[in-house]
Amino acid sequence: MNINLHLTEDTQLRAHGFVAGTGLFAEVQWDLRGPFPDSPGEGALWGTPQAMRQLAALATQAAIQAEEEAAWQARQHATTAAAATRSRVA
Repeated sequence: MNINLHLTEDTQLRAHGFVAGTGLFAEVQWDLRGPFPDSPGEGALWGTPQAMRQLAALATQAAIQAEEEAAWQARQHATTAAAATRSRVA
């Protein structure tokens, strides 16, 4: 399976749960109406509730790591800029 999904604040997400055959399934649908002109526009991802919970946990972990990395990069940039300013003043 290969999924490329670029989520933005404009992405419309919807969730559904349903029974198919003898199993329970969870589904997330999206509608992309944003800066991606080649986007197919709509899509869906579905799986068992357990698999979807695991995906949600991993997505949350990745989001937290991205925020932490951005904060670290900002601190590094500020530290480097401050050091450069100090060296010019001295």
